[in-house]
Amino acid sequence: MKKLSLVLAVMLLASAVWSLAAGAAEYTLGVGDVLRITVWGHADLATEVAIRPDGYLTFPLVGDLWAVDKTPRQISSELQNMLAEFIVNPQVTVIVSQFRTLHVQVLGEVKESGYYQLKAGARLADVLALAGGPTATADLSSVTVTRYVLDEGGQEHSRVLQVDVNQFLQGGDLAANPLLESGDMIYVPPAGRAAIFGEVRQPASYSLGQGLDILELLAAAGGALDTADLERVVVTSQGEEGPLERIVNVQELLSGRGRPTALRPNDVVFVPKKQQVMVLGAVQNPGVYPLHSEATLLEIIARAGGVLPTGDPSAIAITRRGAGQELIVADLQPALSGRTGGDNPTVDPDDVIFVPEGYQNALVLGAVRSPGSFAVREQWRILDLLAEAGGITERAGDELTLLRSGVTRTIDLGALERLGLQNERVLPGDVLYVAEGSRQVLVLGEVARPGAYEFRRGDRLLDALALAGGLTPEAWEEQVSLTRQTAQGTQVFTVDFSELMTNRFLADNLPLESGDVIIVPRAARGVIVMGEVQNPGYYQFKAGDSVLDAVMLAGGLLESADAQRVSLTRQTAQGAQVFTVDFAQLMENRVLTDNLSLESGDVIIVPRATRGVVVMGEVQRPGYYQFKAGDSVLDAIMLAGGLLESADAQWISLTRQTAEGAYVEYIDFLELQEERFAAEQRILEDGDVIVVPRSSRNALVLGEVRNPGYYAFGPGETYLDLIGRAGGFTAEADPAKVVVALEGPEGAVTEVVNLDVLSGADYKRQLRGGEVISVPKANNKVLVFGDVVRAGAYTLPSQGRLLDVLAEAGGLKSNIGTEQVVVTRQAPHGEQVWQVTYGQLMGAQNQYNLELSGGDVIYVPAARRQILVLGMVKNPGAYDLPAGARLLDAIALAGGPLDRAALENVGIYRDGVLDESEQVPMGQDKVLFTGDAQENPLLRPGDIIYIPETKKPDWTKIFGFVGAISSFKSALFNIFDW
Repeated sequence: MKKLSLVLAVMLLASAVWSLAAGAAEYTLGVGDVLRITVWGHADLATEVAIRPDGYLTFPLVGDLWAVDKTPRQISSELQNMLAEFIVNPQVTVIVSQFRTLHVQVLGEVKESGYYQLKAGARLADVLALAGGPTATADLSSVTVTRYVLDEGGQEHSRVLQVDVNQFLQGGDLAANPLLESGDMIYVPPAGRAAIFGEVRQPASYSLGQGLDILELLAAAGGALDTADLERVVVTSQGEEGPLERIVNVQELLSGRGRPTALRPNDVVFVPKKQQVMVLGAVQNPGVYPLHSEATLLEIIARAGGVLPTGDPSAIAITRRGAGQELIVADLQPALSGRTGGDNPTVDPDDVIFVPEGYQNALVLGAVRSPGSFAVREQWRILDLLAEAGGITERAGDELTLLRSGVTRTIDLGALERLGLQNERVLPGDVLYVAEGSRQVLVLGEVARPGAYEFRRGDRLLDALALAGGLTPEAWEEQVSLTRQTAQGTQVFTVDFSELMTNRFLADNLPLESGDVIIVPRAARGVIVMGEVQNPGYYQFKAGDSVLDAVMLAGGLLESADAQRVSLTRQTAQGAQVFTVDFAQLMENRVLTDNLSLESGDVIIVPRATRGVVVMGEVQRPGYYQFKAGDSVLDAIMLAGGLLESADAQWISLTRQTAEGAYVEYIDFLELQEERFAAEQRILEDGDVIVVPRSSRNALVLGEVRNPGYYAFGPGETYLDLIGRAGGFTAEADPAKVVVALEGPEGAVTEVVNLDVLSGADYKRQLRGGEVISVPKANNKVLVFGDVVRAGAYTLPSQGRLLDVLAEAGGLKSNIGTEQVVVTRQAPHGEQVWQVTYGQLMGAQNQYNLELSGGDVIYVPAARRQILVLGMVKNPGAYDLPAGARLLDAIALAGGPLDRAALENVGIYRDGVLDESEQVPMGQDKVLFTGDAQENPLLRPGDIIYIPETKKPDWTKIFGFVGAISSFKSALFNIFDW
């Protein structure tokens, strides 16, 4: 009976579902659908009609009928009722012959917005999928669908549907996925953005996407900086009554406590900077301390462990940065001694507190290279103390403040440095403070790099122009101006830069003052150079330039130029003037009156010459060459590249065709070089032929010369003359040990000669011919190896010493002072060895900075820089010790502690000696290290770190075992539970 009831229920349910499906599937008509309408027995009434844009269709006998939002069944019923007036019992059939196409527009946060065609019956999710889906920044909870609707009167209206698509996607709510109609416009809005700034790596505005919370926003911004205060993060939201702020402890959220705060559009998240102060000097625990609330100097000193016995609490310096830089000196001596009086100011965030050493010290603060406390030596003065502090920086101002016994005085820093004024003795307890200054000059106009530049005290006008890269070629050098604002008003100085470059000590080289403006105007001087020059064109020139300078600007004359007929055309008030200039004479004598000074607009034309000479024989480039009027045989040989080494310079022939026939003359080239300007220089004529014969006097030069090879020589030439022909000695040559081989009657004879002009006289010996001269390489190399930055062989400079060569090798790798430096030298009587520590070498250079010789060997043994980490760590072993490394760094190098590590009893053995051990408790039996510096000491090379295994029970294993027993017991009870 129960089975029969179940079958009936299932059949009823199926029937209900079928009827609902049938009802839901019935098609609703719209604009664009095409209907086929037939009336049984009346073929003349059969028609196919489309639903018009106004929502109506037209049928015979009936006229217009509203069709939108109706089903074909409803249209059929209405037509039967209307046709009953004309036809007896009409039977009307309505069929959709062509379904309409939907045209919709999608905008907003989708992958591909635009127009889309859909089939009838499509829904919102269908078109979102066609558009590529929503973007990561889309807000699907407020999607709008704008629809144009026609009423029965044919009027068009718009209707907006607000749809939460998430309800369909997450819960299947069909109302959140409506049917679409042709003409619908879908807009997917953005989800909104939230801004984050402050102490984060990438402050910016970020899209909230799908519900971004504050931790996710912090991660998107690259995380917080080390200086961030995550306990006081401020979130500002826009409420109806104005901005609302709330403080969020992000540090607790990162620790897994609490729930992350969800963000809303337009929220602003600010991560503030930690409030902290720095304590330096003679205190127990120097370092950086957080400042959570208002605190006094005495409280901060107490947190730093108090003042050391060697400290001076009566002159504690507080450096505070605000609009400028402020120095406060406080006396805590009464408070620390239990007496009334003294100072105890309130500390501000970012203050730097310095506790100086004892009374025999003086304190130097501010714009110096190494601020701090310095022991006062006998007869020291202010300049000595500033030098001990590394000297003043580039940003130092013009004044120095001296605080002595509670009295403050101001000293002119420029007068102190330049003239030594007020350079008084320094007393213990003095405090010197060099304030920062702002010195800027603005350089504009025709300079290489216009802009604002910082200058040093004492800099002058030329220094400012040098900072700006110097003047450009277009600069008007005579009209450089300096504008200065003074108490009396604006002053303008005009300076001739060309005169200033000639004499830097002129009064016009004005000392700079902050705020000066230097302007270099552009000159407007130009000349055109045309014809037989290297680079014809338009050139700007400087005042005082002449025709010769203009031709040089154009690259000089070509070989084809007629230098005697250079013309200059100038436009004057009387008309055009043409001057003819002999450029050849100008080249020999630049002060001729023909070297006209240029004027703007001049045109210089260099014509082409038609003169030629043939040069043959032992020259670099034999051939035909055009020459200029006045050129000589010497000029022709230079045009051909000069003589070869094999040339016989004393028997050069000149052949010239004359009216009487060929004329041949022999010329001594050596005499021509000595008498270049004499009448015997043999002026060329067109068609001359010059032949340079081969010489029979030559010698071979090999080894350390710049141009080894075979060279010809003339009578009376010496060994050193031949070395000069070969380009001279190289930097590595040994002139005192030159080997000369010469073939004699009894065979080859070899001898060693000294060609050093300072120590030998063999360089005066004359050549005979056939010599082979070999110049050896000098032994001036020093070998450096061991624990240096760049080991290798280095050339020893003149009078080079040990520190010079170590500097070329990049210095020592460690530079801790205890490294050994060993120098080995091979002397004639045996090997010599010097050994010194690096600390001794740097401390007493006069005694230990040895002068080196070629062949010396410098060896720096490797310094021991390793530590050994053993015990309960992941990777026990030996590791290199970085500079400033502490205990936690060593444990991290070894991969970190194991679960059973006893961090409360870590042992450090100094230099590997077990008797000199140190026990360090870390974390005070807590899970995390709290940051106490006493629990994380500095390490030294050779230390052995041992992390023992804890003696405490392993609760993880115990609880795991008990849990396993409990699970086993429960399983047994379940099996036997009948």
